[in-house]
Amino acid sequence: MARLNIKSKNPYKDRKYLLRDINSFISRNGGVFNQLAKRMSDLFEMSIYNDIVKYYKRKKYDIEVMLLGKDGTFRYKLTTSGLKENFSYFHCVKSTVKKRKRTKIEIEIHHNLKVQSAHDDHIYYTADICVCYKDGVITRKQKNGRNHSYVENDKLINFFEVKNLNPFPEVLFGFSGLVLEVMPQFINGITKPCSDGDHLTPSIVFSGLGGEHVRKVSNSLTARYGYNVISGLYAHKNQIYSFKDLSEYST
Repeated sequence: MARLNIKSKNPYKDRKYLLRDINSFISRNGGVFNQLAKRMSDLFEMSIYNDIVKYYKRKKYDIEVMLLGKDGTFRYKLTTSGLKENFSYFHCVKSTVKKRKRTKIEIEIHHNLKVQSAHDDHIYYTADICVCYKDGVITRKQKNGRNHSYVENDKLINFFEVKNLNPFPEVLFGFSGLVLEVMPQFINGITKPCSDGDHLTPSIVFSGLGGEHVRKVSNSLTARYGYNVISGLYAHKNQIYSFKDLSEYST
């Protein structure tokens, strides 16, 4: 792992370490990664996608890779266009027993898919990463004759915005607007976060660290709305799947 001064404000990491981490993760899950991403922001996004899968592994889910390429390649969705059927994703299953009743929970983790608005069925936002219930993604034909895939809002569990940069106040305020559009229950206080839930609350993730004022803004927004602001991922690589100091919620 690269040596990094935790106090450093440099949000960037050597490309070779990201490639190594992505290759290692995919090979452990039964697939192969062929380098297609050219931008560092794509590679960072892919590494966070993998970290979210690790989070559910630590939550005792059984993980299965879906829709590998014919050559066994894991096909990350590095574009906002394209249908679910043409890209790989993870299917996660967990069995629980509550009050002597066995329940099976099945979820999916997707990359760069549209998410349906909570307020208007025909408004969509493309989340960098989203988690939904099994079969929560549907593909339908638009009026222009083209198909598009999206996550139905009532099947959405959480979503993640990924930024390969240092956090700043304006992008944090903007994230509050995204949460209001697709998961307003956090903004209006209907859903309460907790420290030991089933899933992470909506989260915005930064590679770099912010200054003192940014930390104050982050603390204020997370206290009000319960979502996560995760920064300094190059300094604290395991933040997402360590459960430490992150808000979760129960469905």
